[in-house]
Parts: sequence; C-alpha cells; structure tokens
Amino acid sequence: MIAHTSPNPSAAGAAHDPDAGDRTGTILGAFAGVLGSGAVLYFWLMGAIGLLTETGGQIVALQLEGAWRALFLAYPFVFVASLVAGGALAALKRDLEAVGVFGLPVVAAVAYYLALIHLRPV
Repeated sequence: MIAHTSPNPSAAGAAHDPDAGDRTGTILGAFAGVLGSGAVLYFWLMGAIGLLTETGGQIVALQLEGAWRALFLAYPFVFVASLVAGGALAALKRDLEAVGVFGLPVVAAVAYYLALIHLRPV
C-alpha cells in the first residue's frame, strides 16, 4: 500500500495557521515586564512596611499624605491590574499592547518618583 503524501500540510491533517506569527518576542517581553514589575513590588513592599510601621527611614521622612500616600499604596493594585490586562491582551493576540501593559507598573513607578521629586512641595 502506498501512503499518500501531500505538499499541502493542512491537507494532511497538520494544524498549520499561516497567520500565526512567532510569539517569542511577546513571551520574552511579558517576562521582562513582569520581572521588572515584580522587582519594583518587592522594594515597594519593604517601603510600605516601613511606612505603615513608621520605622522606614527615608520613606517616613518624606511624610507622604493625601494623594501622594494613596498613589504610593496603590502600586499592588496597578501590578495586579497590569497582569490581568496584559494576560487578556496576550490571549487576544494583541502582542505589542500586551508587552506594554506588562511593563506599565515600572513606567508608573518611575513617573511617580519623578513627580514626587519635582512636583511635590517640600
């Protein structure tokens, strides 16, 4: 018996989607974004413990009040929201947007720091 070979892989039953691109960049970008955001979360946690127990040194000396304190304490929510939104965008195959959303907490932390230095009255 002679086996039939077809030059078309989809005709042979192979699942091949010509529109599916290589998503390695998305995976690496998401990993880098989550890793960076997690690193910021680690240091945020140390600062938050010092701030809430008033034993934190420089973070206590900043005397964060009102919106500045609320923005500081909002970081874990931004982190979780970026994970959920980035995962949803990756599932929808919106690769560039997903990578950007995964890295958003790092950008937000840097923007908060710069605003704290330049915009907050001392």
